Amino acid sequence: MMDRRRYIELLKKYLDGTIDRKEHIELFELTAAENVEAPLAQMIEHDFIANQAGGPDLPPDVSAEILERIVASEASTNRLLINPESRYRLLKAITVAAVSITLIMASIFFFTDQFSVKKSTAFEASIPGGNLKKVNHTAAPLEVVLEDGSTVILSPEATLSFPEHFDGDKREVYLTGEAFFDIAKKQDQPFQVYYNNVVTKVLGTSFSIKTNQRTKEVEVSVRTGKVQVSENKYRSSGNIADAGLKSIILVPNQKATYNETRRVFETALADAIYPILDAEDMAQYMKHGKQLDAFLFQQPTSLKEIFARLEAVYGIGIIADNDNIYNCVFTGDVSKQEMLEKLHIICLTIGATYEVNGTKILVKGKGCK
Repeated sequence: MMDRRRYIELLKKYLDGTIDRKEHIELFELTAAENVEAPLAQMIEHDFIANQAGGPDLPPDVSAEILERIVASEASTNRLLINPESRYRLLKAITVAAVSITLIMASIFFFTDQFSVKKSTAFEASIPGGNLKKVNHTAAPLEVVLEDGSTVILSPEATLSFPEHFDGDKREVYLTGEAFFDIAKKQDQPFQVYYNNVVTKVLGTSFSIKTNQRTKEVEVSVRTGKVQVSENKYRSSGNIADAGLKSIILVPNQKATYNETRRVFETALADAIYPILDAEDMAQYMKHGKQLDAFLFQQPTSLKEIFARLEAVYGIGIIADNDNIYNCVFTGDVSKQEMLEKLHIICLTIGATYEVNGTKILVKGKGCK
């Protein structure tokens, strides 16, 4: 009886070009001598399903490639590797597999679509009927200015639902897709963005919201100010259930990623890091010196002072795993680089490295005596 596992192993090696001469002969002898159609068809179906799940197996068109290569080998060697009867059974088995795959695809798309429709319907049911709606049908970002002066930059295909006037004790908008928000400050009227199972609450700040359709993750990244990110569940009636079930506070240069499947938030540094001090704040911070830039070090400066300056300007905690690191000094100009690039250059000069741990940065090295 054929060793199915061995046969599939040889087929995969054959397709990716790693098969050696001895294995090549073994493969074609098995192909010519055995009824290979069943295991081959099963492999095709298995690999298609694995491919749909994002696995590393062969692509769905493996059946066509296998047949094409076998036929090409027959032509080049003048040897009939699969007799006509077996070839017929093989084609029939592959056809059956293709039908199965079609049904599997239909099921995958049907249930995924039904799930998405159900979620979408529940979310849309929570949106007040009198709201205005803005959809970005263009390929470029679209600016939407709200009544209170807040600005929303909608990414392509994003939709924003909002009232013509913000009445009551809060400002509420509803988002699908990705957007960047620059919110006008109103201490007595918090601004809330509802996004499927996530609600972001702010008083006045700028932040972005985006989603990853493949991983079902929602990401909120803060540019300025402070936001509260919470989990919310919507009933089809429009009522909010489990309000505030889980919530976290984000400050500038931090982001939170919400996984809808696991219902958890994970915090980290934002992808893009910006100074939290404006020009006036920076001048006040640097009033004790004559330097024009906070990161132009004309004289040897201890890393303890440099880290403190980075923390003040960017609002990110920097920790040394060795107190001797604080004894090291740096001289140079890192005023033009991004925050992490500044740190990278400084670490290189003292033989240290850094790593991002959540919302903080850890600097590692022997340091200086």
